[in-house]
Amino acid sequence: MDDCIVVFVRETEIRESVCAAFDETRALLEALLPQARIEHVGSTAVPGSITKGDLDICVLVAPGAFESADDVLARRFRRNAGSDRSGSFASFVAGAVGRVPVGIQLVRCGGPEDDFLRWRDLLRGSPQTLEAYNDLKRQWHGRPHDQYRRAKSRFIEGALARGGPD
Repeated sequence: MDDCIVVFVRETEIRESVCAAFDETRALLEALLPQARIEHVGSTAVPGSITKGDLDICVLVAPGAFESADDVLARRFRRNAGSDRSGSFASFVAGAVGRVPVGIQLVRCGGPEDDFLRWRDLLRGSPQTLEAYNDLKRQWHGRPHDQYRRAKSRFIEGALARGGPD
């Protein structure tokens, strides 16, 4: 992904197609992992956000269910080679549903990567944090994706540590 550029759109422009993709993918995930909690996360889950236009889904499982859930998802989806993997986190690429690229983040409840819902809810509840995050994305529009990902990670880590943009 080193030579790819990142391009953003307003969440409102793709809301309908993302919601349909989420509903379809959630139904599949619920059939595969009936005990899991399935949540729409990422920028497309936040009204008023700027987004790359992809759908991120967080699949939360109990600590004792992580390994088997990882096996189930690995049989159905391709692992995201550009993402870290641990005993409490795995990332998968589900392809596109309609024209919406779908990523699945498998997370062990209570694990170190269990902050997807907290981040989504912070963005939904703090207009200041959302605007600062949108500003970051505007700055990176048309620039290298790998560098944007690093800047985004730093921003998210800092905002979660502070509980807001300041």
